[in-house]
Amino acid sequence: MRNIAMFAAAGALAALATGCFTVHHCDYPEVQMSHAPAEKRVVVQISGFEANITSYLPVYGYETVWRHSPGYYRHGRYHCGAVYPQTYSTTSYIPQTNPTTAYAERAQDTLEDAGFVVGVTNADYRVEVKFAGPMVDDGDRTAEVLWLLLSALSADYGAETWTAKLRIYDAKTGDMLMHHDYAEKYTAAVWGPIPIFSPAGSDQTSHSVMQNWCLSALTDRVMADATAFMSASGAAKAGEEPEKK
Repeated sequence: MRNIAMFAAAGALAALATGCFTVHHCDYPEVQMSHAPAEKRVVVQISGFEANITSYLPVYGYETVWRHSPGYYRHGRYHCGAVYPQTYSTTSYIPQTNPTTAYAERAQDTLEDAGFVVGVTNADYRVEVKFAGPMVDDGDRTAEVLWLLLSALSADYGAETWTAKLRIYDAKTGDMLMHHDYAEKYTAAVWGPIPIFSPAGSDQTSHSVMQNWCLSALTDRVMADATAFMSASGAAKAGEEPEKK
């Protein structure tokens, strides 16, 4: 038991020594969704919420290299020995960028949880959202360089800003009823004891994590305002006050 405990402690210390720790991470925005009017069936059509995500496909293979075995004469003089092949397994990653419906599905789930009906026929409202980004300003680029240099390559800093344009239309007439623009910025900093390798082991400053964080936050903020507007508008038509959930 004592040996097991010692091995466990050694493993924990090794994990701490090679791990990476989050020094800073921005807060996720707090939002509140409004509920659909209880006495009126409100049908909503959604469009947009388009985004592309990059994934990496591993490709496994083998590589053969030719090596020379060392050889020596009787008096210690070196000469080239035998030539022999040596084969290694290799892994390469191919980036693949594909469209995703994750944020449209997130918006649809939000509407349905709030009591709205999502459909394309007989809709009362059409909610359209367009994303744009990423944007990185000069100050964030400078901060990234300073984090790297001042930490002797043991830290990493990441920042991205994404935007969203919300438009709500009367689905029957096509009139625009509401519009608003949003911006969401992600910032994070990580540190680890081993230069280069420790920060490289964290995904908190990777593009995919920053993009997903920003677009998820934008989707939630957009839907909070959209449900508030449609709830108030639908309640006014039904002659009742909107509910909050």
